[in-house]
Amino acid sequence: MRQLVPVLALVTLGSAAAGAAPASWLGQKVDPAGTAFCRTHGCTLVEVRRNGEGTMGWHDGTRRSYRLKDGSRVEVDVRPQGWISNAFLFTGGQPQPGGMSVMNPAHYPLAAEFLSAVTGRRFSAEKIAAYQRAGAALNNPEAYGPTAPLSHWTTPGGLPYKARCGINSQVGVWAGWRQA
Repeated sequence: MRQLVPVLALVTLGSAAAGAAPASWLGQKVDPAGTAFCRTHGCTLVEVRRNGEGTMGWHDGTRRSYRLKDGSRVEVDVRPQGWISNAFLFTGGQPQPGGMSVMNPAHYPLAAEFLSAVTGRRFSAEKIAAYQRAGAALNNPEAYGPTAPLSHWTTPGGLPYKARCGINSQVGVWAGWRQA
């Protein structure tokens, strides 16, 4: 029995190193279309745009846009070295009084699943709902969402990451490096 434990440990380590999916998309060289999230929700690549000096946010790298089966849109910023720095899920907005728009509650589980896949952290539909309510409570059609992030952390490499929730013109959720 003593000799089986080291062998099992090596088998486990070997299978993890031999192609296991990364714990998150952020900071990794990941093809979103090949992830479990995209296989489940049917991501179809619709555009790859090279960023330039006039691009908001990043002047280098590319932004890749995918359409999901339900019509939602996933966008990822890919650095020139190939790693994903930011990921966005935009869903259709649900009109609110005062000219505002928030996420349809039917999208809360999708948003939570997306953020969990992208970040490797756990997000719940309830947390998404709470942030959508906080954004709606701002009662400001110009607001992008609550000023406080859903979550913030630093990677082992020292990069600061945040996850956010958006309303109005940015209905959805996103996470990434250097989020305001």
